[in-house]
Amino acid sequence: MEPIVSIRKVSKRYQLYDSPKQRLKDALLPFGKRSHREFWALRDISLDVPRGQALGIIGRNGCGKSTLLQIVCGVLRPTAGQVATHGRISALLELGAGFNPEYTGRNNVYMNLALVGFSQREIDDRFESIERFAEIGEFIDQPVKVYSTGLFVRLAFACAVSADPDILVVDEALGVGDVFFQQKCFAKIREIIARGTTCLFVSHDTAAILNLCQEAILLRQGEMEFKGVPEEAVSRYWSSVAVPAAPLGRTGSDPRKISSQETDGMMEPAEIQQHNILRPNMDRHGQGGLQIVAARVLDSFGRDTLEVQMLESLTFFLLLEAREPVSDPSAGIHLFDRMGNLVFAAGTRELGKELPSLDVGEQLVVRFKLTLNAQSGEYTFSLGTSAPWGCVRDRTCQLGPIVVQPLKCDSPLFYGIVQLPLKASFSPVYKRNPCLSVTR
Repeated sequence: MEPIVSIRKVSKRYQLYDSPKQRLKDALLPFGKRSHREFWALRDISLDVPRGQALGIIGRNGCGKSTLLQIVCGVLRPTAGQVATHGRISALLELGAGFNPEYTGRNNVYMNLALVGFSQREIDDRFESIERFAEIGEFIDQPVKVYSTGLFVRLAFACAVSADPDILVVDEALGVGDVFFQQKCFAKIREIIARGTTCLFVSHDTAAILNLCQEAILLRQGEMEFKGVPEEAVSRYWSSVAVPAAPLGRTGSDPRKISSQETDGMMEPAEIQQHNILRPNMDRHGQGGLQIVAARVLDSFGRDTLEVQMLESLTFFLLLEAREPVSDPSAGIHLFDRMGNLVFAAGTRELGKELPSLDVGEQLVVRFKLTLNAQSGEYTFSLGTSAPWGCVRDRTCQLGPIVVQPLKCDSPLFYGIVQLPLKASFSPVYKRNPCLSVTR
């Protein structure tokens, strides 16, 4: 099958000058001695990307990632080599590309979609879904120059994915905005990839590369060092950027030795309702019958907060109310990372806690203590109640975000998403027996 993106021996050279004066001298004296230095941003890049594949492109700053995407999109011309693409390209490159800052968001949407071939009627049909996805409210009719970075990316991404592209090009654009919108974007990218769209995805976020991409390439000083499975590409990337840690002990106090204050006892319903984190008209669903009417979150020092340090705990108090007779109820919590992946889920049933049956109007307080043995970053969570066999009675979605702060220490305690129980031991040092050596 013919690849949708075909790159053959592509190279890109730039001329670097130490001063504008040298640049002017070369322009006025084209046959004189050259004053510039040559810099090759790309050298001999060749690869094919099949339809429906998500290709991750990683590497250190200055390795040529953005240059390669700009050549694929036609923004730059290669010094040597050829690029062939088949189908409509929609790109999220550097912020500001393709949007006129003096135009309103609405005008920019119409202008951008018109440039890729949509008629006025087709744009009219798409505009409502773009506005709904971007969720920027009245700013849609304000000039783009007053937008924050987050608002801009919301509108740019909504516009890009609405164009029904055959090839979606994303260059580090999903690293801004709140965690809720990031989850929405990753879900949308998965959806359009499943429909057959090809995605070229540049990011320093290796977790996103592993999560989204079926293949990845690693660029190093303009050359393609590796092409293959994302796991190996990411491993090679970290090997190239890792800085050996100095053989020093931890500085400051060891977080594992810090005593945390526990919140003793159960909380009264009125106290939970007074500090309720659940918002009116929030996203919730379920069969009904057992509703979470309020929830409160405290840290280990008894403060109302959703911010916690790695390896520290948050305590969740859920106030449940029966709207009908309920037997064998259960309550639980789900934790999601910024890409919408389920990191952890459990509840009273999984913990072996049998909640009492409730009659109409009766209330019950359930307490969870969750230790955030997770990598630093932002997480959303949902709270829910269920009947036996997993039937959801009430679930509140996209709460948070929970902000997990990194530890202040010389080296990380673990790599990856979560910390799992792991123990290590080692033997005494053995001296090799000379009699067992083999003489050649």
